Amino acid sequence: MTLTNFCVKQLPSYIQPEHFADYLSAQQNYALFLDLDGTLADFTLDPKDSVIPQSTIKLLQQIQSCGVKIAIITGRSLAEAKQMLSPLMLPIAATHGLEITFYNSTTDASTMSDDKKSLNATDIAYVNSTELAAIKQDIVRSSYPYSDLSIEDKPYSVALHFRKNPALADIAYNIATNTLKNYSDWELKPGKYVWEIAPKGANKGAAIVSLLKKVSANNELCPIFIGDDVTDEAGFIAVQEVCSSTRKDHKVKGMGIKVGSETSCAHYRVNDIFEVTVLLSSFLRFCQTYYAPSFAIADVNSSLVQTMGGQ
Repeated sequence: MTLTNFCVKQLPSYIQPEHFADYLSAQQNYALFLDLDGTLADFTLDPKDSVIPQSTIKLLQQIQSCGVKIAIITGRSLAEAKQMLSPLMLPIAATHGLEITFYNSTTDASTMSDDKKSLNATDIAYVNSTELAAIKQDIVRSSYPYSDLSIEDKPYSVALHFRKNPALADIAYNIATNTLKNYSDWELKPGKYVWEIAPKGANKGAAIVSLLKKVSANNELCPIFIGDDVTDEAGFIAVQEVCSSTRKDHKVKGMGIKVGSETSCAHYRVNDIFEVTVLLSSFLRFCQTYYAPSFAIADVNSSLVQTMGGQ
């Protein structure tokens, strides 16, 4: 599938989060893609202070137990994302898709099938480490006079944050763009109080498509992506295109849901993180009503087959 990576931004339609189930169809299977910061975790001055509430972790575990595929799409590094989600195990597209782990499992690798081992792999995009090191040095040197600028040193990119002092936005932008002049294979990604330099071509839309192909197998899954930042726009475009050819009797194709009141490519929106939690609770009730019974039967049948096979 070819993504357009273009849309006309407008104010998305507001979803009453407690009635999210009204937007869904019992005849459709869904896959849930979620951003971290500003969606599941509060936005903080220091990114290291951001945490996902345990109540939200438990909510996601309950949704997962209904057989729903869930994946995380984040600008965070893979290590940070895993730490924030612990003990929850999910596929993760980190650093805007530069690091993708398709399957997190506590199962011993020696007991896993070849298919499971394939899903457990982590894909890492090629990054010119020499250029990345030079870019980081340039950013550090240029940012030194500004104590309110902070540098997030990621494995495959570098982010320059000005959230401590938003008045430094233009200075941070100039530092980043001046650094990029010497590196044609890299690009600048805007975010909430941050400019990030990353390899060209990495975006959350492509990451979602890659993960969706892995988790869907032979099932048709319509993706729902919830995010809050500028970098999430590519994800909204992707999910709203992925299911454009599904049956006409479906209420919903792919759904992009923006967190906040800004204009967006997303078709829908909620106001804040609290409403994301309410929406997910509504989604859980929907899943428990329509998915949980059949998923439990399938699980029992699978156990019976394994038991009989061992006799």
